[in-house]
Amino acid sequence: MSTTLYRKYRPATFSDLIGQKHVVQTIKNAIKSNRIGQGYLFAGPRGTGKTSIARIFAKTINCQHLKNGEPCLKCDSCRNILDNRALDIIEIDAASNTGVDNIRELRETVKLPPSSLKYKVYIIDEVHMLSGGAFNALLKTLEEPPANVVFILATTEVHKIPETILSRVQRFDFTRLTIEEIIKRLEEIAKLEKVKVERVALEIIASSSEGGMRNAESLLGQVIALEDKKITTKEVEFILGTVSEKFTAEFVELIIAKKYPEVFSKIGELREMGIDFKNFGKSLLNYLRQMLVLKINPDLGQKLSYEITKERLEQIKNQIASISTSEILDFIGLLQENTERFKSSPIPQLFLEVSIAKLASRDNGSSISLNKTGEKKTENLSEKREIPSKTVEERGQTSVKKPTADQSTEKPKTENADPGDIDLVLSNWPEIIESLKSYNHSLSSVLKMSQPALIDGNYLILKTKYDFYKDKLIEMTNRLTIEKAIDKITGVALKLKPVTEKEISEEYPDFKEKKSLMQEAVDIFGGKIV
Repeated sequence: MSTTLYRKYRPATFSDLIGQKHVVQTIKNAIKSNRIGQGYLFAGPRGTGKTSIARIFAKTINCQHLKNGEPCLKCDSCRNILDNRALDIIEIDAASNTGVDNIRELRETVKLPPSSLKYKVYIIDEVHMLSGGAFNALLKTLEEPPANVVFILATTEVHKIPETILSRVQRFDFTRLTIEEIIKRLEEIAKLEKVKVERVALEIIASSSEGGMRNAESLLGQVIALEDKKITTKEVEFILGTVSEKFTAEFVELIIAKKYPEVFSKIGELREMGIDFKNFGKSLLNYLRQMLVLKINPDLGQKLSYEITKERLEQIKNQIASISTSEILDFIGLLQENTERFKSSPIPQLFLEVSIAKLASRDNGSSISLNKTGEKKTENLSEKREIPSKTVEERGQTSVKKPTADQSTEKPKTENADPGDIDLVLSNWPEIIESLKSYNHSLSSVLKMSQPALIDGNYLILKTKYDFYKDKLIEMTNRLTIEKAIDKITGVALKLKPVTEKEISEEYPDFKEKKSLMQEAVDIFGGKIV
């Protein structure tokens, strides 16, 4: 049987390792200065080199001809370890040896001196899987180990390790590898395997590996199994059921440009390519998350290096200049919501199509929702709430029309605001929020966290807790939408002025919060509003 790539090309020396330079340098310095500890803990994600470094460490401290902190790979000790013939290098899978009896057996063998090597090394993988009793049994050995024994514990879930164990070992945290590091290593392996793989195809493999070299090598092996000497991007997309970052970037670019017919054409392309829509939805959400992170703090680009290439990072930076934070949040919310809603749908792309359709309907002033039978139901906001199309400024320049027979149930509108109208706004605030729910769910959620404070001239001062909420409310589209809803329901034409709690105390020092009738009733009788 052919050896899997990650075994075939497992690093043999520290210089062969990809990434984890902080760990490698510290360990090499300890070996050079002969300050070898008796207990180590390697913690980090899967496939990031924990076991590989543990084996190289075991090989190095037992090497007979050590050179600059690196094993020679030629002496008897190195050869025995490389060929898995060294009895003094013991690897234990804690996932299948979780009991206290297994550790008690280990404690007995620890007392025996090494058979042929200088050090006896115990590598315990997935150590967090040990039971409480097993950890207690191991603790005694870690407290007083023989001088020629070294323990290396490896885990992906360091939070499950007892503090008593952590205090007795030297801890090293492993990080995910960057996309560039993974691509470079895959290129080397492909060359050794005499296979040509397109650069974009390697990017897809590297992105799918989630920062783990072992995952990337396994995926590359899966692709090479095609026995095709020239592997294309399309072949990799078909095998892995995913698409390139380039496709995802183009998809998002069309959404930003509001070219929704072209977006639906892209969805059709995905279907024809046989792409797994769940995988694409995950990739799209991750791409939007990256946009959100960079939108809030562009300096975090370096932190995303294990996820995206430099070229893609620059592309995202260009894209976020044309989209607001609230728009990114809206799309993430829609995508997540519809992914859950349609996860059992027999039509795999439905969650994506509905999400895009809702975005399109919002831009066109209508809302698409689902009725109880699951059928699509389109509602025009102007029909549902008859939100006036004119802005507040336009209304201020025209006289108020008397209601017609068809409008006799509407509240009469006033042209000028009165400070006392705050009671009218407060009493109708829940209805105002509800009227915007179908149009912009996230906007109505922000309004729930805000409170009409007072009327200053022709402005409704809206108190909100965070600057983030204020920024969302102050956006022109959102502000005008709320002003229209207030005008329709209360008959009072007001301009919206969102302020934070700190700002309202500075601008209006005499302000005292006015409670709604509902809130006063709650305060009198006790309870809460649900």
